[in-house]
Amino acid sequence: MLMRRFFKLTPLFVMVVVFLSSCTSQKNLIYLQGMENENGEIMYNYAENEHNYSPDYILAEQDMLYIQITSTVGNEANALFNGTASNNAMANDNGLFLNGFVVDKNGEIGLPLIGKVYVKGLTVEQAEKKIKEKAEEFVQGAIVSCKMVNYKVSVLGEVARPGTYTFYQPSVNVFDVIAAAGDLTYYGNRHKVKIVRKTSKEDIIYTLDLSEASILQDKRFYLQPGDLVYVQPNKSTKSLSTLNAPLGTITSSLSIIASVISLVTLVLSLNNK
Repeated sequence: MLMRRFFKLTPLFVMVVVFLSSCTSQKNLIYLQGMENENGEIMYNYAENEHNYSPDYILAEQDMLYIQITSTVGNEANALFNGTASNNAMANDNGLFLNGFVVDKNGEIGLPLIGKVYVKGLTVEQAEKKIKEKAEEFVQGAIVSCKMVNYKVSVLGEVARPGTYTFYQPSVNVFDVIAAAGDLTYYGNRHKVKIVRKTSKEDIIYTLDLSEASILQDKRFYLQPGDLVYVQPNKSTKSLSTLNAPLGTITSSLSIIASVISLVTLVLSLNNK
């Protein structure tokens, strides 16, 4: 009688163990919760003094820019501005870095023929426009291409591909970096993603909750060159992860025990007939 009761309860016990070893709250895996309208769309009404686009990065000391100046007039003017650098040399990060221009302590960059240009405090687009104006003093039809070279952000912790990533758009946010790193793992804590930022005076650590749609309004959502994004593990799911191996062993053992009990019960029932 006792064996039969145990046999009946064993499948239920196995199901409970499997459930505990694999389940996690779906809510903990969803980004940008809250602030949805009736259609499930995230809505945000900007104030009159706000802009509904990403804030572009402001150039600072030690930033590096890749600048290429060409002209519709002829190749001679191109050689004056760009020296011997070829387009092939610009095809990779090393080429961009070696041919980049660093913003010095005075906030200036030194360009061939043009000379010093003050760019500190400008966006990349504004710097590009200013350089174009300077270039047109020497040649007509100047075309300027300006990109950040050192817009690199590192990501560590519970992501699919930790590492350092280079971006060339004027602004980078946390989701840009997470997407480049292949998203958070199953065990990544979306509620506590840390941003480590070095400044000239101190190191600052921010904590963002990626599950909240309100982070889209947070200036810290947008990253700066040299930032480190750290995704710490979720304690509850990490604890379950460490139990996966023993729970798997227990589940397998219980399955074997259930099979043995079933066989014994069958033999006993046949002997009683």
